[in-house]
Amino acid sequence: MSPRPTIFISAVSKELRSARQLVANTLTFLGYEPVWQDIFGTESGDLRQMLRQQIDQCKGVVQLIGQCYGAEAPVPDEEFGRVSYTQYEALYARKRGKKTWYLYMDESFPIDAHEPEPEELRHLQAAYRNILKVDTHLFHPLATREALEAGVLKLRDDLTQLRRGAKRWAWGVAALLCVIAVLVIWLVRGQGKMTAQLAKDGGSLEKIAQRFESLASTGGLITAAKTPEEHYHNARVHELGGNFSAARKEYAEYLASNLEALDPWLSYSAMLKAAEGKAGAVEAMHYFADKLKPHTVSYETALALLEDGEARLKQLQTLAEKFPDFGPLAWLISQEYSEARRGDQTLADQRAEKEWLEKFRAAHAAGKFEKYFLDKKEALKWIEAADARWAKLTSTPERVLENPVTVTAQQSNGGWAVTFQVADFKIKELFYKLDGKGDFQSTGHLPIKNPQTGLPMPNTYVPLPNLPPGEHTLEVKYVDKNEKTNGPYTLKFSTGDEQLAQGKMALNMTAGSWLSFRDYDGKVLLYFTHLMSYRPIIKEVRYSLNSDTLDQNFKFKPSNTMYEVGDELYLTVPGNSEFANVQVTYKDGTKSTVQKILRTK
Repeated sequence: MSPRPTIFISAVSKELRSARQLVANTLTFLGYEPVWQDIFGTESGDLRQMLRQQIDQCKGVVQLIGQCYGAEAPVPDEEFGRVSYTQYEALYARKRGKKTWYLYMDESFPIDAHEPEPEELRHLQAAYRNILKVDTHLFHPLATREALEAGVLKLRDDLTQLRRGAKRWAWGVAALLCVIAVLVIWLVRGQGKMTAQLAKDGGSLEKIAQRFESLASTGGLITAAKTPEEHYHNARVHELGGNFSAARKEYAEYLASNLEALDPWLSYSAMLKAAEGKAGAVEAMHYFADKLKPHTVSYETALALLEDGEARLKQLQTLAEKFPDFGPLAWLISQEYSEARRGDQTLADQRAEKEWLEKFRAAHAAGKFEKYFLDKKEALKWIEAADARWAKLTSTPERVLENPVTVTAQQSNGGWAVTFQVADFKIKELFYKLDGKGDFQSTGHLPIKNPQTGLPMPNTYVPLPNLPPGEHTLEVKYVDKNEKTNGPYTLKFSTGDEQLAQGKMALNMTAGSWLSFRDYDGKVLLYFTHLMSYRPIIKEVRYSLNSDTLDQNFKFKPSNTMYEVGDELYLTVPGNSEFANVQVTYKDGTKSTVQKILRTK
């Protein structure tokens, strides 16, 4: 906590972030501690409670009024109606009797680049600006950054009045340090007494949780609290009421019991972040490191969650390896790979999230989750959230998660080629290796950009003109948007199988063209040219004229080369031929449907 008076700076970040920083620098120069919304955590949902807590602890509020409305709460405020969070900050401060200064940004003021807001929001902000224009003693129109800095400096006299409590605050800090010293002694002694009392009372965590649940129905504070559940109950009541000082004292009383329960540590940590920012939370949590021995897994987990990004994930995974029976860790690690944390998930993220969710579900089924919660309602929230994530993840086929790359081999007059299909759309580069020979080769990139990543589009088409007939293996790997290498995945295909499948598909699509009649030089000719292009996949061609009997066999020379028609292309048929029926038997023994070809005259 800073000995300098704190001033809350209210502004719409996307528009006035730079201006807000200038005001913060000026206030720091004047000897004040600036705070604003970006300094502390902004969890999803309604932020008004958090804003009230922050403003209640500040000496005054400086609001920068620009053209943007900004974000707003999910529902209109009961007292102020529909207002943005930024508007709410100043309205609430005035209601609480806090000193409030408005710095009105002229339309010519240099703002930060941002996406324009919808017309409705612009109208709401314009109405708010107009109201403040009437309040002339609070109105400071500013057109330049220099004018903004000068405007803050002009507030020096008003700000100086806030310093009157600084000396008293310093004495308060000294007193608080004394209290902390006493608390340290109490923790060391009290921990042993609390443990003995728990043993005497048969105070298992499960019984404490049951008593905590019964206390929740009372709603109010427990006077002369003695047991861990009573202290935790009081801490929650004080916290909800915004009395953080009392809440911290009750939390300290509870935490001295050093129980293996995760949710109180998480509640305590969340309160600290809201009240003092992340740095303050880290400092306060580390305070218990030497006071509570041995460390519970719950405490170490709460500490790990205060880390950032990969450091947080690594610490959670280390704890999971060390304490495999601590079920909450599996859920927390799964969240590190979720959409909420990652934004756009890669398939690698989805696989990891699903893997840890499976471990969590197994831990829950084995009774290794809820027992680490004092508040069973909180545990139920985790379970319901896990079920929702599981339902979404299992909607993606398992085969896609395990092998997101498929290949299609195609034959043309120029030989064979393969086309890769990757279920992960935001890949950066694709690599392959044929039949285990040599190193992986990049497929290269196309001269266009992937609209989802803005990066060059990976090429997915690879010609293999000299590919010999037979069985082949392709090993494929790719780099996703997070620079993670996925694979290699092993894909197999047979030129014979691919040839047969594609030939069948082509013939089915052109069934009306298998045969054709031609009147030539007084004769009637029946051509089999189209079918002969597919001789490598055809075992037999049977046909009949003017009947359904299929009693004749068209003779042709076998071939291994597609699209070469050969020499046997037609027959001379009777002049009274009106139609022909034809059926193909393929190399795999399957037969086509009978096709009827009419003679047109």
